[in-house]
Formats: sequence, structure tokens, C-alpha cells
Amino acid sequence: MLGLKPTLDSIRDLVRNRNLAVLMATQTLFMFTAFLWWPYRSLFIMELGASVETLGLVLTVETIANILFQYPGGVLTDRWGRRKMLLIAGALRALSPLFYLLATNWLQVIPGVILASAGMLGLPANNALIAESLPPEKRGTGFSAYRTVTSTPTIVTALLGGVVMDRLGVLRGCRLILLGSLAAAILSLALRWLYITETLDPQTHPSQSHAGPLSALKGLPKTVWLLVAVGAISMSATRVMMSFMVVYGVEVVGLTKTQWGLIGTVVSLLTTAITTPAGILADKMGKKPLILASRILGSTSILLYTVSNSFTHMLLVRGLTGIAGGLGGAMWGPMGGPLWQALVADASPPRERGKVMGLIGTVGSLVSSPASWLGGYMFDNVSPKLPFQTSFALDMLGTALLLAYLKPQQQGGRGGHPTQAIHGAPSGKNP
Repeated sequence: MLGLKPTLDSIRDLVRNRNLAVLMATQTLFMFTAFLWWPYRSLFIMELGASVETLGLVLTVETIANILFQYPGGVLTDRWGRRKMLLIAGALRALSPLFYLLATNWLQVIPGVILASAGMLGLPANNALIAESLPPEKRGTGFSAYRTVTSTPTIVTALLGGVVMDRLGVLRGCRLILLGSLAAAILSLALRWLYITETLDPQTHPSQSHAGPLSALKGLPKTVWLLVAVGAISMSATRVMMSFMVVYGVEVVGLTKTQWGLIGTVVSLLTTAITTPAGILADKMGKKPLILASRILGSTSILLYTVSNSFTHMLLVRGLTGIAGGLGGAMWGPMGGPLWQALVADASPPRERGKVMGLIGTVGSLVSSPASWLGGYMFDNVSPKLPFQTSFALDMLGTALLLAYLKPQQQGGRGGHPTQAIHGAPSGKNP
């Protein structure tokens, strides 16, 4: 039975590993402070004088910055180790809130956007460290339990942030919360410095290629390239509409910021409740069915977004988003859901794991770089609904590719223990 006890048992298993315990604690702290104001970031930038189209240009800068940092982050993660990259990325991310705090016009937030993207240097290290701290047969459960814990703050932050914005105004409210974000980033950096230990052992997992990072990509499994392609399409689908959701909800539908926050709370509650049971189920029956269900539900919710005209309609539609997020296969940004992350980890040779995760983020950012500007242009000049309709079409294309080309996971393992093997991954490459 996939109830509360399996979820708590899975979380308890993670806490016993010090690396995972520190990662969960620091990421949870980040999520609490960041998601008090992040859902209203688009409104914050617009309060500083940006139009919707200009907002799209600012977010395009963010995408381009992601291109510069994600693949190098993966390469350096495999070369320098997981711990060092987590510390470098954490230090850069800690500087980002300063620029938002001091900004008096929308141009001045751009350095903060770039530094936040520089924090993506640590994303491949974060995911690789989680994967290497889990047995292969429990990666779906482990990634999902990790996401359950770290997403728990968003159950309250969306509503609390909306109340703050309605009471204090967007500019004053965001700046107050950003002070807390700065303090949380410094504390997280200190905890990771003190307690994270390295998991990469070059002697156990020697590099598969000494001809350079680009040459090493030639030997990657076909499944990795499928995930790269689907990731790029999905990131384009997300970026073409994601930052305009709150603008649509507040300016088109007419929601208050508190109502928007309440909807966010419901979405987070659904996602958090479903995430770990979905991971447990995926480790038993395979990841592909749940990933496909997650993507289809998520895409459908985005399309239905365009016919919502009241708080109740929006709550129901966004509820589908929460269920899709809980199933763990959607790509909301470079990380993707926990089952997507587990799938990437399974498909990646251990010594190239950081590189693969950086590659997916970099190619996705490159392909999706015009999407934010395009979404803003469509919203301002064609129809506010068009970015969401475009997102639906792109996401369904990615789902069709997975349905057609991702082979079902097969049960097998070493020493009599079942493991999840992705078709196309070299045998014997799991840590």
C-alpha cells in the first residue's frame, strides 16, 4: 500500500545518509525563502517598468546565461567533484538577491538574473550526488522522497507570499523576503562547506574518454540523446508560458495575489502528497508509464488554463498541474521531475553523469532561448492565450517522442537484487 508509512520510511532512509540530509536541509531552506517571492517575480520586474514583452527579453537573458553555465557545470562536476561545484554554485547564487534588492528599474535586475543562472553550475553536481548516494534499484523512490521533503515549504509559501504582496505591495514585499533569501543562502553555503563529502571516485569510475568533454559525448547511449531532445522541447514548452502564468491569472482572469497564492498552495499540497508514492510505484512497475501520465496531465492543464475565467476554474485546472508534478515526469525547468531525474541518472554512465545532466540543461537552454521573448511577444501582441496553446503543442511533441522511442524498463540486477535498467545504457555502469 502506497500510503503515509512508505513515504516516511523513504524519507527516513535518506536522512540516514549525511550528504542527502544536508542537501535536503539546505534545499528546503532555499525553497522556503525563494518561493515566498519567486511566484511574483514577473510582477516584480513589471513593477520596475517592464512590459510583458520586455519581461520576456529579461528571461531570455536568463536562458542564455543557463547555456553558458550548465554544460560547463556538468564537465567540471565530473572533473573537480560534486562537493566543490556545489560550493562554487552556492557562493554565486548567494549574490543574486543583492541585485534584486537594490534594483530601481528592470535593467538593474539583469545581473541578479545572471548570477542566479550561475548557480546552475551546481545542478549537475546536486543530481549526481543524490544518484550516487542511492542504490540503483531505489533511485525513483529516493529522488521522489527528496523532492517531497524539499517541496514541502511551497505548500505554505505561495499563499503566505500572496498575502504579503497584497498587504505590502509587490516591490516592498519582494524586497523584504529577499533579505531572508540572502541570509538563507549564506547559511546553506556554510552547512554544505562543513558537512558535504565527495562521492566521485575517479579510480572506481575512470573517465570514459580522455579526448576532451565534447569527444566523450560521442560514446553516450542513444537513450541519453533521446532525453536531450525531449528535454529541449519540454524546456521550450515551459519557458514560452511559465513566467506569464501569474500575469495571466492576475491581469486577465482577475485573481488577487492572495487567491493566486492559495491556488499555488493547493498545487504544492497535491504534488507533495503524491511524489514519494509515485516514486515507490515507479521502482516497482517502471518509470515510463508514470512519466507519460505526468506529461499528458501537465500538458492538458496548460491547455485548459486558456479557458479558465474564475478562481474556481483556475483552481481545478491548476490542480491537474499539481497531480502531474506529483507523478514526477514533467519538465518544469532544467531539473525536471524526480522520475525524470532518476531516468537521466539511470541512463548516464557514472563518470559522465554530471556531464550528461549539464548537457541536457545546456541543449535545452540553447533551443529554448527565444521562447521567453516569443511568449511575451505573443502575450502582448497576438493573444494572452497563445503562449499556453504553443506550450501544449510542444509538450505533446516531446511526449510522443518518449512514447515512440523510450524502451520499457527491464527488471534485472546484480547479486540477486532487482535494478532498473534503461534500454541503451551500457551494462555494468551503475555505481
